[in-house]
Amino acid sequence: MVIRLLVVLFVWILFSGLSGLNGGQLFLFGQSGKRPLKFAGTWYDDEPSRLAGQLRDYEKLAWQQACAKGKNTGVGLIAASKENTAVKPAILAVVAPHAGYSYSGKTAAFSYLSVGNQQVKRVFLLGPSHYKGFHGAALSYDKSFQTVLGEIECDTEVVDELKENILFQEMTRAHHQEHSLELQLAFIKSKFPKATIVPIMIGTLNDAFEARFIARELASQMEDGDLVVVSSDFTHYGPRFEYEPFKTEGDEGKFLSRLKALDMEALSYLERVDLEGFMSFYKRTDDTICGVYALSVLLALLPEDCRGILLNYRTSLEATKEMGDSVDLDHDFNTVSYMSIAFESKRGGWNAVRESLLEPKPLTPEERESLLKIARITLEQFVREGRVPELAALEKAGVVISERMKLPHGAFVTLHKTEAGERDLRGCIGYIFPVKPLYLTVIENTVSAAAKDPRFKPVTAGELDSLDVEVSVLTPPHKVPAYTDIKIGRDGVLLKCRGKQSVFLPSVAVEYGWTLEETLEQLALKAGLPKDAWKDGKFEVFRSESMQEGQVGQTHQVDQ
Repeated sequence: MVIRLLVVLFVWILFSGLSGLNGGQLFLFGQSGKRPLKFAGTWYDDEPSRLAGQLRDYEKLAWQQACAKGKNTGVGLIAASKENTAVKPAILAVVAPHAGYSYSGKTAAFSYLSVGNQQVKRVFLLGPSHYKGFHGAALSYDKSFQTVLGEIECDTEVVDELKENILFQEMTRAHHQEHSLELQLAFIKSKFPKATIVPIMIGTLNDAFEARFIARELASQMEDGDLVVVSSDFTHYGPRFEYEPFKTEGDEGKFLSRLKALDMEALSYLERVDLEGFMSFYKRTDDTICGVYALSVLLALLPEDCRGILLNYRTSLEATKEMGDSVDLDHDFNTVSYMSIAFESKRGGWNAVRESLLEPKPLTPEERESLLKIARITLEQFVREGRVPELAALEKAGVVISERMKLPHGAFVTLHKTEAGERDLRGCIGYIFPVKPLYLTVIENTVSAAAKDPRFKPVTAGELDSLDVEVSVLTPPHKVPAYTDIKIGRDGVLLKCRGKQSVFLPSVAVEYGWTLEETLEQLALKAGLPKDAWKDGKFEVFRSESMQEGQVGQTHQVDQ
């Protein structure tokens, strides 16, 4: 009996050490179901009434400053929006800092005040990870997040949908350690007491395409009543942060002017929703913006007509002086910049924005022509010589590889053979998901269509003159809430059901004259399931822009 009790005690201690014990709860590998508070009592007040009063004071101060400014200025728009109850541009997103409230709380208050009386039902909360490195986006499986002012429920259904995306992963324990999201929770609970949250930490991203890939996945889940909150500080200056692009030279005014110029350059890209410019700025300056990748996802998410508005800017240097502490610019000096930014769109809420984001941007005529050239050159060279062309050879043949063609895309290559007046399918191979740069995808799938389609023998040199090539470029698949959102003739459909999946390109249902329900039945049968199994499945849709030799500039559907 004693031994059994010792074993139980040992296991309890072991798991407490691995997972942490907080508030009397044992968190087994982060799967407690409730994210505990970690920074209350140190970074901000942990007594509910005092904290609520502090937040009210911050908002009152922000409101007073808004009223004191001209209504054509950024901060003045807060006052103007409250006075004007007519329809105004919707606030889709805000950026708020996440330092201790004594440093950045006053700035954060501007962000939440700017939302005004919008009915916010759900907050997509994005921020960086300061304690755990990873690539892509990190989700929490907790069902709620604790705040000093009460719990906030998580939208677990959205989390379950997002986790199936290749760039999303579960990192609940990392969420328990992170302050960037926690520092927004009290503001969210105070301003939107009934709202749920979708908490997401954004790690490193390789390029703008990955930011767009994550943004498209988020866009497919968003709807009117949602607000995006990005938690980010801006320039972290000083030896502590290993970033001193210029020296203080003992001149506070001159230093603050140079620091602000750097921050305002970063802001300029945010204001005009310029993702490429922002990422180029970051690469060029190596500016220590902790939420740079979360901000990149936001820029990819926002519509082109959106504009960013600076509401408040200050630094920890100024906050330190306001608290009566002295600052020595010549000895181990550090400071952090904070900004409050609101993003408004005349288009309205997220329902309208979502449709525009998921609508594919057409390829240029030059890009379509280059893709067909790549496919034709690859087909000829592979069939005749057994090798694929080098990039230099393609460029010599007049192919222009645009920046878009260097980004990953899904694509299909289709070969048709015309003989005795009859045009028949000769091969069709591709993949739906964006895995490789578009021009390489076309090369690879041209070879596969010519030699690896299991329905046909490999193409011979004698057939080349009778073949025409068609290239179909696909948008990344995104989930739809219900099968009724699928539109025949526009959408390709991917069915996932009972551990199996199957796909139809956009033209298939049109070619066979199927209704939506008949299309889904055929998808189920193709996956080896009963025809009514689609009712238990999940769907992803994509769109296709197709080009065919002799018809460049026209949009066609691919044959399967």
